[in-house]
Amino acid sequence: MPAMLHSKDNVMSQASYDARSERGFTLVELMVVVAIIALLAAIIIPNYVHSRASAAVAQSEANLKQIATALELYRTDNQQYPPANGLVTPALFAPPGGGTSTGVNPYLTATPYNALGHQQYTYTFVAGAGNSQATETYRVDDPGIYDASTMNSVPTAAGAAGAGGTLCQNNCTQLHYTPQDGIYGTP
Repeated sequence: MPAMLHSKDNVMSQASYDARSERGFTLVELMVVVAIIALLAAIIIPNYVHSRASAAVAQSEANLKQIATALELYRTDNQQYPPANGLVTPALFAPPGGGTSTGVNPYLTATPYNALGHQQYTYTFVAGAGNSQATETYRVDDPGIYDASTMNSVPTAAGAAGAGGTLCQNNCTQLHYTPQDGIYGTP
């Protein structure tokens, strides 16, 4: 019988051992894991947000270049920029003289929007001195307000096309385009 008793004690001690080995994680272990996850999130989330904001600026710059190309093609074909002011849409590129276009608009087939709130770009025609087509120009504005830290490499208006200009360096929040200055930022 003592062997049986010994066997029963062994079963009991084995059962209590199994219960202790399956208790789970201690509070300290869980706190260490949570701290590591919080540290990783603190590192990753700001970089992700900044990358998205930088991508929005890059998209707007690309859209401004696309609009500028469409305006230059329009001028090449019609010897003038579109004389109307307003939102940049395919209707802006209607033929001069109020005629109707036939077929597909070859200059701009879709309305471009910026990445911030689906806003449209605005176009302003500037007539030349004495109605001279040689000096007429335009300006395209992006109505979005961008994070200034994402526009560090964007020039200011004074330096966009010429020497002596500066970069925005956390001072600009809006983007514009003119044929003279190209893409530039303003506060």
